[in-house]
Amino acid sequence: MVSATHLIFLGITVLAPAGLCPASRRLNSEQFDRRVARSIAGILLAIEIGEFLVKWLVERQALTGMLPMHLCDWALVAVAVALWRQAPRWFEVAYFWGLAGTIQGLLTPAIDPALALWRHFAFFSAHSGIVVGVLFLVFAKGMRPVPASLPRVLFWSEMYLVAALMVNALTGQNYGFLAHPPITPSLLDYFPQAHWLYVATVNGVALLAFAILYLPWWIADARRGSCT
Repeated sequence: MVSATHLIFLGITVLAPAGLCPASRRLNSEQFDRRVARSIAGILLAIEIGEFLVKWLVERQALTGMLPMHLCDWALVAVAVALWRQAPRWFEVAYFWGLAGTIQGLLTPAIDPALALWRHFAFFSAHSGIVVGVLFLVFAKGMRPVPASLPRVLFWSEMYLVAALMVNALTGQNYGFLAHPPITPSLLDYFPQAHWLYVATVNGVALLAFAILYLPWWIADARRGSCT
C-alpha cells in the first residue's frame, strides 16, 4: 500500500528537478547553482548523520545493524561530494548508483510500514534527494558520464559487492539486500533462491542497468560522430 509520505516524495523527486533545472538555465548564475547544489548536499549529509545518531543514541540499536553499508548510503556520499565539488569522478558513481539503485528504492521502498513516521521521512527524503541531486547535475550543470565512466563504476560496484558480502558474513545483516530480499515486495523477490545465484543475478541486473543508463550518451556520441 502506497503511503501519503511515499506519494509526496515521489512528487518532490519529479517536481524539484523540473523547477530547479529551468531556473538554473534562466538565471545563468554560478552563485545560484552553487547554493542549490550545496544545499542538497548538506541536507543529504544531515539526514544520513542524523538518522545514525537517533538510531544509536535514542533507539539504542546495535551498531552492527546500522552501519552505512547499503548501496544508497554509498550513493548518498557520492552525490553529496559531486554536488559540493562538481567532481566528475564522484558524479559518475552518483549517476549510475543513484539512478540504477535509488530510483528502485523509491518505487519499491524497503521500509517497514510499522516504523515511526520520522523513519519514513528520513528514508524517502534521502532517496529523493539523491535522485534530485543527480538530475540537477545532469540538466543544470551539464555533467555526464563518459566512455571511461562505465568500467570505473563497474570496478567500484564490484568493490561494494565484496565489502557488503564480507560485512554481512561478519554481522549476520542484510546490507545491499545481498543475503535475501527485503521484507517488502520488490524486484528481488523474483530472483533465484540459491544464494550464490541470487547474488550473481543481483550483480548481473545492476550491470545491465548501468549499460542502459549509459546508452543515451552512447547514442548521442555516435550521432554526433556521424555528423562530423
